[in-house]
Amino acid sequence: MLSNKKLWQRYKKQNDQDTRNQLILEYLDLVKYQAGRVKTQLPDRIELEDLESYGVIGLIDAIEKFEPERGYKFNSYAQKRIKGEIIDQLRKLDWLPHSIRQKAKIIKSVSQELENKLNRKPTVDEITAKVDFSKSVIKKVLKKLEESQWVSIYSELNGRSLIDWLPSSKSDKPEIVLDKKHATNVLKNAIENLNERQKLVVSLIYYEELTQKEIAKIMDLTPARISQIHKKSVYRLRGYLSRKKQDFK
Repeated sequence: MLSNKKLWQRYKKQNDQDTRNQLILEYLDLVKYQAGRVKTQLPDRIELEDLESYGVIGLIDAIEKFEPERGYKFNSYAQKRIKGEIIDQLRKLDWLPHSIRQKAKIIKSVSQELENKLNRKPTVDEITAKVDFSKSVIKKVLKKLEESQWVSIYSELNGRSLIDWLPSSKSDKPEIVLDKKHATNVLKNAIENLNERQKLVVSLIYYEELTQKEIAKIMDLTPARISQIHKKSVYRLRGYLSRKKQDFK
């Protein structure tokens, strides 16, 4: 087993993947530490495994850009990049405008104060009396927040999980109650909102039924990166479909 210093020397000299992988394993605890810290500030629905996947991307970037000859400590350098990558990816998954988030923060704070004082959930009228927003604005913000919630691909939409809305070219399900052509068109529009890389991952997983490992080889990415792209695609599809509920009635 090579020492830490020799690993860096060999990687910077030869730039080979095996050495890079050894360095990733060597510093994986930094990812777990930063992901754990960020997780304490997030809702339960956001999984630690996802945060660690984002953190690994930051770690790889840090390893590739680190210059040992400058005399900096890698741990300090890497932890900033790891945490930064986790935060950046969380922000990318949040499609709500910043203005809505700011209003929501104020509304939540006032709502919590009133709940503590009244020992019950406050009404919209009670919240309106304490903030500078109109009743209609408060209702709009709360509605947007509800629509933006991140959910699992297995969560239900009108009695069926999201994964059931993603058709497979290898199977036809006659039990689908909806008009298939109409449902397909709605889903097609949802997929069109994804970027090219997300479209490709969705297609390979749900149409070609490839594993994430197989897709990683095809796209020359890590399985962790494919997992990240996949989850982000699902969040966006779920958000779009939740706003189109009337089309599924």
